[in-house]
Amino acid sequence: MRQMINEHGTTVNVIEHIILSNLWEYYIIADDSITHTSDTDITFALVVGEHTELGNVSIDEITPYIDTRTTNLDIMPAPNWTWCDSVLA
Repeated sequence: MRQMINEHGTTVNVIEHIILSNLWEYYIIADDSITHTSDTDITFALVVGEHTELGNVSIDEITPYIDTRTTNLDIMPAPNWTWCDSVLA
């Protein structure tokens, strides 16, 4: 897990990064408020596509289009976001 912060001070805990074939990026967010059951594949993510927004995502719907998927978060943060461990105090 790695924490990102934006210019407004919003922080998110990123647990996975996904890139689709259309180059949209999904920063999968650890969110304890979402209840996962065997009936759902919904997860919470910061999606960087036409717009950048936080919201629920169906992993089943995007799976056919996944080019890369990793939990190794030694990657660039989302646009207008910074990794918290990179912020200079």
